[in-house]
Amino acid sequence: MILVVYNSLGWKRDDVIRIPAYAFSSILAWLNLLQVANGDVTVFDSEGKVIESQLLPLADVHVNLRNYYVKAYLGRTPAVTPKYWLAFTVVVPPLGFSSYTISSAKKTGSISTKSSVHTFQSTEKSTVEVGKGNLKLTFSSDQSKLTNYINSRSSVEESIEQSYSFYPGYNGTNDKAPQNAGAYIFRPNGTFFIKPETQDPLTVTRGPLIDEVHQKINQWIYQITRLYKGKEHVEVEFIVGPIPIDDGLGKEIVTQITTTLETNKTFYTDSNGRDFIKRIRDYRIDWDLEVNQPVAGNYYPINLGIYAQDNKKEFSVLVDRALGGSSIVDGQIELMLHRRLLLDDSRGVAEALNETDCVANECKGLTIQGKYYFRIDSLGEGAKWRRSFGQEIYSPLLLAFAEEVESFDGDNWMKSHVSTFSGIDPSYTLPDNVALLTLQELDDGKVLLRLAHLYEIGEDKDLSVMTSVELKKLFPGKKIGKVTEMSLSANQERTVMEKKRLVWKVEGSSKHESKVVRGGPVDPTKLIIELAPMEIRTFVIDFHLESQSSRRRVFDA
Repeated sequence: MILVVYNSLGWKRDDVIRIPAYAFSSILAWLNLLQVANGDVTVFDSEGKVIESQLLPLADVHVNLRNYYVKAYLGRTPAVTPKYWLAFTVVVPPLGFSSYTISSAKKTGSISTKSSVHTFQSTEKSTVEVGKGNLKLTFSSDQSKLTNYINSRSSVEESIEQSYSFYPGYNGTNDKAPQNAGAYIFRPNGTFFIKPETQDPLTVTRGPLIDEVHQKINQWIYQITRLYKGKEHVEVEFIVGPIPIDDGLGKEIVTQITTTLETNKTFYTDSNGRDFIKRIRDYRIDWDLEVNQPVAGNYYPINLGIYAQDNKKEFSVLVDRALGGSSIVDGQIELMLHRRLLLDDSRGVAEALNETDCVANECKGLTIQGKYYFRIDSLGEGAKWRRSFGQEIYSPLLLAFAEEVESFDGDNWMKSHVSTFSGIDPSYTLPDNVALLTLQELDDGKVLLRLAHLYEIGEDKDLSVMTSVELKKLFPGKKIGKVTEMSLSANQERTVMEKKRLVWKVEGSSKHESKVVRGGPVDPTKLIIELAPMEIRTFVIDFHLESQSSRRRVFDA
């Protein structure tokens, strides 16, 4: 089987990917490579070199979830139950792809490393350390709790604890001014700690690329803490649901990660994935806040991440989906993972937030899977991870599969196809503080290009500066005829827009105040685009006719 890995970002990605066995087992069956189900696999790069790989056993919770939803949506139980995830390292050029071969090891004599699995009973009262490099985590086996975080490279060490709770939904039916908790209204009625079921053992999976710690919190919450080789962050996968409602209570499930940081009621949440906004618990800078809802009144939407800091450290959490979050207690970050409520909040939908799936006339509440990532850095060092890794979460590596067959002249797939490709100059990569937001061929053959500076002023000592992108290297081998800067939405030229822009008189402003720094005009000879912190610039690029065909080949690729 051939796996093509595509990178849509403007910088090289060196990563470890996991192919879920339940996602590709049918493909492998089609290719007559079901040996993967038994662990006989070898991975090769585009040059035919063996790539280090690891097989991780598939947890029962994943198998059960897969079987349930296959039956729910296809009406039948899967014929094949895979046993493993396959993990291996990939290196992918910017705006390009790399190809890998997954083969039956019986043909090659070399196989992936099977993970070692260890279980620790709650009665053992021991500590378990996991980690593939600089980052180490320590768990307490008797209570299945994360207790210590150590990064030997940055010399950051922190006591840390993770827990789960739920907020019962408020029932305002009998109030004089009724307001139920519901889809649009977060109105908790107390806080209930979810105590882990200590009779379930702590399961630790180790291998050359990934270490995992599996924890069954209770019958409807399962968690996998994962550390990757060469990475200095923690990945936490959660599986929550169906949320029980037998007690007549709607519930909103949250997780808390607690540290010793002295954050003084202050934390930061992103605004639509861009600026990070300072939040102060129970305080508003614009008006005097009367605190009636100490939890809901301090919750904020999170699209990218949330972080808190003291005078020594930064504690950052990034998410893979939009959710709510806060810091209700100093040193602690809280995320809302799942909700199931029983009353309508009278905000338009006329139904409770109580979604279900039904199989064979049995209906259950939804089960959700998700991930969040956290890291602790020295003060001032966390922004680069939040911005760079945040882009990798938003633009994950894309995978495509193909059958390996010989061509008419006897060559294999790698020899008869382009096995690795980059859409930009091989010697060039976008600066670390620049993201390529849009690269689109328009109907008239022109190209729409939108670039964004990822950092705010003062956010990072090295990257919160003016930066530049070289168009000649971004479009190698093509002759650029004209570059026209547009408005953000690209519906008019920037010069036309600025002539029509209203100039507002701001009370208290001074004529001598400095203007916002922006990138300058694009020199038609040098073809370099400047970007100031947090600036987004949009361009339409017109190529000379002689480069049209070569450009089209790049976009087709």
